[in-house]
Amino acid sequence: MEELGALDIARLSVVQHGTRSSFRRRVMDAMRQVVPASGAFICFGTEDGRAYADSSRLVDGVLGSLKGPEGTRLTQAFGFETKSVVETTRRVYVAGELYPDAERMRLTYFEAHAADGMKHALLFFLHEGGVLFGLAGLERREAEGEFTAEDVQKIESLGPFVVAGVRTQLAYDELSREAAALRAFSKVSGTLFVVDRERRKVLWAANRERGVDWEVDVAPIADHIVDAAEQSLAARAKGDALPTPPRLPSGAVVGVAKIDGDPVFGSAKCAVLRVEHQDKPQPIDGLSKREREIAKLLVAGYSGVNVAAISGLSENTVRTYVRRLYQKLGVANRADLVRKLMSPEPRSAAPSSILAPPPDSSLVDGDDTLD
Repeated sequence: MEELGALDIARLSVVQHGTRSSFRRRVMDAMRQVVPASGAFICFGTEDGRAYADSSRLVDGVLGSLKGPEGTRLTQAFGFETKSVVETTRRVYVAGELYPDAERMRLTYFEAHAADGMKHALLFFLHEGGVLFGLAGLERREAEGEFTAEDVQKIESLGPFVVAGVRTQLAYDELSREAAALRAFSKVSGTLFVVDRERRKVLWAANRERGVDWEVDVAPIADHIVDAAEQSLAARAKGDALPTPPRLPSGAVVGVAKIDGDPVFGSAKCAVLRVEHQDKPQPIDGLSKREREIAKLLVAGYSGVNVAAISGLSENTVRTYVRRLYQKLGVANRADLVRKLMSPEPRSAAPSSILAPPPDSSLVDGDDTLD
């Protein structure tokens, strides 16, 4: 009866709402409550390439993260194939059922933690419906004794509740991250990327319309995404009124914003990019180098006199260029030009701070001398 009570308490503890870190701690405590062990760990996530890093490990009451090289894959760290794991309804195995001890101790996870003296392991694959959501487990030193078939069954009884909790936690985390990213923009179309600017890592990505496959859409171009974030922020810092948007395989960057200190992303210094797929050339692509130069000055709010002075041309020549670029773009005046060429900006950057004309601009008085 006492055992049944402990199992019920453990089940209830892993279906409660909370932060990701508190959830991981509750899962480890629940497993140890059902099956005593001096060590426990859990790593979960839908992307194999990031799941190992998103982890917690508890040894003798001390909480930490899993050790291993940067970018370690969950399958590499524990030596299994995802397909073979999810094809069965079984979730829990004594480590000896999967590989000999000598082979197991050469795997990344066990080798990295060998100093803790753990001799026995029980592995708990968090899967359902053919999808692997992560991996948890228990560890014992030799003096604690081996895990038994009865221990396996106890954790199996806890399994459905842990997996349900994991799925709920992942869904909640994803919505929280999306909400944090979307607060910076007025539009939600395209692909969003959140970049840790200090660690130069892509933390999160989403596309509501088609979804994101991390291993295909993000991992191969992660460095390019980070570079695009830096270029876009640099262009904004310089006040470039008409920057050339960085291009990525998924499209062109049409918005960038800083979201420093958000707890959803571990309070890191982040930037969020909004990338739109480009089905057709952008209006600016059809302009010559000189027309583009003049368009940038017009968008920035400079008067006809100053456009001429800055570009080293006469006012009449500038007017010719303006008429030509207006014709190419199908606009009638400077206001239309701004609307045509300016990419959507983040909410965090007020339009007045982006397009505020210089003090000598004819726009101050509402007189556009080049129309």
